[in-house]
Amino acid sequence: MSAARVRRAGRSGYTLIEVMAALGVLAIGATGVLALQKATLISNTNARNIAIANNIAMTWAERLRVDALQWNEPRRVPDLDGDTQWLRLTTASPFPAKVTPTRVDTLGAPSADVFGTDIHLGDSSEPAFCTHVRFRQFTDPATGTRRWESLIRAEIRVIWERNGNPINCAVDPIDVDQQPDRFGAVYLTTGVLRNTSEDRR
Repeated sequence: MSAARVRRAGRSGYTLIEVMAALGVLAIGATGVLALQKATLISNTNARNIAIANNIAMTWAERLRVDALQWNEPRRVPDLDGDTQWLRLTTASPFPAKVTPTRVDTLGAPSADVFGTDIHLGDSSEPAFCTHVRFRQFTDPATGTRRWESLIRAEIRVIWERNGNPINCAVDPIDVDQQPDRFGAVYLTTGVLRNTSEDRR
């Protein structure tokens, strides 16, 4: 074998150092792609949870408005405690208490699965979202009388476990307030009006 041919054969291959450097560059690039994929997955999960929780909160706002149709005070007899399903919590758990709304199988449940569907008795789905409500009637601080007889402010909070685990809907709302790193939450505030059709008769 001539010297020229040996030189050409030596130039056509890669040295061990070149191979190791190429593998190092590939490993750094792959690590960056994997980290980006993890960040994207977390962001997508958070966005999905927020979107589902928003839908649940809006559903509960509509449920409360429908519940207010039963709050009509016929002949000026107060019926907030007797005829409503959830607005009765206004007097049972007055502001500033946050409470879990009562489960009413035909109307709604405070726990929902990963798709935002209510979990009713007998359903084996694990809860992923829980709902809390807080009601406030606007009163005059000096006299304690109601300023607006036919208006209730409703605050709806939908929570979930940030780590993705199923949530225990029996969790105390105060514990949720004290652990913002553990629970994600969406808040919605709305006004609920009394059904005043009886007043016009």
